[in-house]
Amino acid sequence: MTSAGTEREAGRLLGGRYRLVERIDEGGAGEVWRARDERLGRDVAVKLLGIEADDAFRERFTDEARRAAVVSHPNVVTVFDQGQDGPDAYMVMEHVRGRTLREVVSERGALGPMEAARIVSQVADALDAAHAAGVIHCDVKPANVILDQRGTAKLTDFGVARAARGPAEHDLIGTPRYIAPERIEGKPPTPASDVYGLGLVAYELLAGQPPFDGTDTEDLLRERLEAPPPSLRRARPGIAAEIDLVVAKALSREPARRYQTAGAFARDLLDAVRGERTQTMPVVPPPARTLHRERRGPRVGSALALLGVVVVLFALVLLFMGFPRVAVLPAPSSTPQATARVTPDVTGKDVNEAARMLLAAGFRDAQGRPQIPWEVQPGAKGTPCTVVSQQPPSGTPYQNGATAKLILVPGNCAAKGEGD
Repeated sequence: MTSAGTEREAGRLLGGRYRLVERIDEGGAGEVWRARDERLGRDVAVKLLGIEADDAFRERFTDEARRAAVVSHPNVVTVFDQGQDGPDAYMVMEHVRGRTLREVVSERGALGPMEAARIVSQVADALDAAHAAGVIHCDVKPANVILDQRGTAKLTDFGVARAARGPAEHDLIGTPRYIAPERIEGKPPTPASDVYGLGLVAYELLAGQPPFDGTDTEDLLRERLEAPPPSLRRARPGIAAEIDLVVAKALSREPARRYQTAGAFARDLLDAVRGERTQTMPVVPPPARTLHRERRGPRVGSALALLGVVVVLFALVLLFMGFPRVAVLPAPSSTPQATARVTPDVTGKDVNEAARMLLAAGFRDAQGRPQIPWEVQPGAKGTPCTVVSQQPPSGTPYQNGATAKLILVPGNCAAKGEGD
């Protein structure tokens, strides 16, 4: 591939400093390369702008690279540098070793609710930091979130998405499957537009599939504008209704009806996953009853009736005082049953943390000892010694003292596990 005669290939030196090593990804907006910063001796990621971009777009790309660089946050891929090498504009970023959420969902399917909520919370923190710095991402999607080897989510690809603002660049303002409805209508992006994208990410993590299954771009955009928010419970039966309601609010067609910050969405999602978020129903007072009274002169009859009731009650008290006193014992009750408990979700967690959670919940090994056995699953991919599955599965009711077992990603787990 060439750009005005300049080859984009391994070994090329950009700006006299960044040596291209291998192409990581490419798309209509440009290419991403792993490169070597020869001045500081470290690996970096370099995004090269697409060769078909015009001069105006290149200028906006450079401007947005500078703005993205001001977003300093642990859950944001850091932008180190930007520049121009011949006809090629480039952006230099932190190189994160890991997998995108798109790859994670493709390999694992739907994630456990707690793991999904934890990832969404990290991305929400990144978006809130970006919005506070005046930067709107405009292309929040699983492919733009990298999960590093420690399980930390990092939002990437600022700049190019936000740089595409003109109508001639409509295909670059965001990915059709993840773009907010107001952006389809040509309205300017707001933080609520990113909240919508984060809602779609949450849906995909929890359902194991994208919310809109259309393949044609027109169908995808029309469904966004005309159809109601997609139902998470329809895609994943058994998911809590509270979780479905929270995600649906983030996916409201009207920006004003969504969460106004990514952090507010993430907090409600975590509360719903933990079972702490309750719906408050409006209390509607009963209709007023009209009392019809007839006037029949002085109410002497009512006073006499009340006096009669008092006399009868006094006579009953005297009667009972004459009975022998016997202690009344409560009827024996059946043995109280233990409150039903639900197995915590420990998938994706380090073996030590997972074992501690299960032990704290009351699980034991087959001999009743406070230990959690585990075994590795050959061929399982992910961070070494993290949980890929558990027995019993998350959400399963159990009684105190039940047995549990963990299945791990292969690695040097013998030195780590507490339960073997």
